[in-house]
Amino acid sequence: MASDKSSKTEQPTARKLSKAREKGQLPRSREIPLTATLIGTLLILYYFGSNILQALEMELQYLFRFNISHELTISTVATMFKDITFRMGKVLLPVFLAIVVISIASNAMQGGLVLFPKESLKPKFNKLSPAQGIKKILSKTGLVNLAKSLILMIAIGLISWQVVSEHMYIYPRLILMDVRQIFYWAAMISFKILIRVSLLMIVIAMADYIFQKYQHKNQLKMSKQEVKDEYKETEGDPTTKRRIRRVQLDTARKRMMSEVPTADVIITNPTHYAAALSYKMDSMEAPKVIAKGANLVAMKIKDIAREHDIPIVENKPLAQALYKTVKVGDYIPLDLYKAVAEILAYVFKARNMYHR
Repeated sequence: MASDKSSKTEQPTARKLSKAREKGQLPRSREIPLTATLIGTLLILYYFGSNILQALEMELQYLFRFNISHELTISTVATMFKDITFRMGKVLLPVFLAIVVISIASNAMQGGLVLFPKESLKPKFNKLSPAQGIKKILSKTGLVNLAKSLILMIAIGLISWQVVSEHMYIYPRLILMDVRQIFYWAAMISFKILIRVSLLMIVIAMADYIFQKYQHKNQLKMSKQEVKDEYKETEGDPTTKRRIRRVQLDTARKRMMSEVPTADVIITNPTHYAAALSYKMDSMEAPKVIAKGANLVAMKIKDIAREHDIPIVENKPLAQALYKTVKVGDYIPLDLYKAVAEILAYVFKARNMYHR
């Protein structure tokens, strides 16, 4: 196992990351949704806290004034429970819905929202095994998460104690306060605790997300052989691609050679390059390169030219320029037109004199 891990030195490819995403494997920090929920709760309390407290106070007053009949029956208790649930839910449900939306949005921001990854929908009965569960808890990741949770709980406890300690002078007065004042005092203390815990959670969440992202990429690292295998799957076997490319080049070369007999002149280097030109005054706007080649291909072009009595003209600069700058099937550029025109004029003049 150690050697297998040490061989995974390559960063995961885009395809590997995409497959991991389909399986629901994303770098997610559990602290980010918690932090977002805390901050969202703070904002809701800051802007709507007084209204929520007033609404809760009114509902509590209503409950305390609830008219109970002399005889308590199941129907009466059920009616009371429904009424209490509806009234409290009317006040708190919008807050809970806002918190749910914030939690979902914070998860989506960590790498997209994958509600139902295909892989996670497949039944895996080994997850039901108690041994597997204990093994997961006692794994390195499980112990790290447990340590983080314990440290976070201790930090929140210390922050809470610090805030409560700062208001020690108020405690003796609690016996003189009515329920409403105690309720508002408790809400104020809770709000201050939430502010300090949120500041701590922002730092922890950012650090944890960076760590989770690093760990996620580290776990998806690939060996050189895996990268090669994936490349073969997506791009095809390099050997096969080279073979196909070779066949394509051979086919294109044969097609090009079949055009050489229709050429009007061959411009040569004389040994390294050869370019076959054709010019039909009634159908072409300029001379065209119909074949070209270097070394063995150049020799083959000249052999075909001799077999068909096509003039071969030696012009080193022009042959090199035609081979390096003009593609097969293209017209010659303007800067070479004068040199080519002189050669074609000479060839056409010689041909006319021969036919006389």
